Amino acid sequence: TRRARRGVHTGRMTARCCIRSPSELGAPRRSAKSRARCRPVAWRAVLLAGLLGWAGTSATAAPALDLTVSAGAGTQHVDKLGLVLGWTRPEPLWQGRRWRLMLRHELELASWRVANARDLLELGYSPVLRLERPLADSRATFFVEGSIGARLLSHTRVGLDHDMSTAFQFSDELRAGWTWGDQGRHTAGLRLQHLSNLGIKEPNPGINFWQLYYRYRF
Repeated sequence: TRRARRGVHTGRMTARCCIRSPSELGAPRRSAKSRARCRPVAWRAVLLAGLLGWAGTSATAAPALDLTVSAGAGTQHVDKLGLVLGWTRPEPLWQGRRWRLMLRHELELASWRVANARDLLELGYSPVLRLERPLADSRATFFVEGSIGARLLSHTRVGLDHDMSTAFQFSDELRAGWTWGDQGRHTAGLRLQHLSNLGIKEPNPGINFWQLYYRYRF
């Protein structure tokens, strides 16, 4: 039907708007209307990763829950304290001779202590890819992690001249650390987090956090 064809055409236009051909690389940036079509792709990718990971988890043994406590500081004189409830897919996504790729799911609740504005709360979900390597002759494991997740903030102002514009934010993270103990019950690491709204609304100054964290697996 005409409506169905219009939906297919719109989907193709949305997909094409996020990919620039080599001939377009030197051209001026696309209009705000064109960039707006690309924004849904990012949050849909986060949702798809979570659904696929959940499906893979439910098809295997029940994962063990873990609890993480994190603390650190960010730009704009903001201190952050967080709690993370997580679980790891029991089977690796990929297994090599020394390294393996794991998938984690995390729900986070964090409190921001803001120097020049009201304190705020952060709530969100992140699918996490974890590349790990067990250390030889040891029960310890070294790992690096990366994730793109979604966050909601209780309000947007974190400074006299620093407004995040939207309560909805994307969270990009890089981490590194060690896991040790019986069945890998203990984990400690360093976490770099960047939050921004991906240009949904301007201004989009973003904010960065450096955090130390400890995780206990039940």
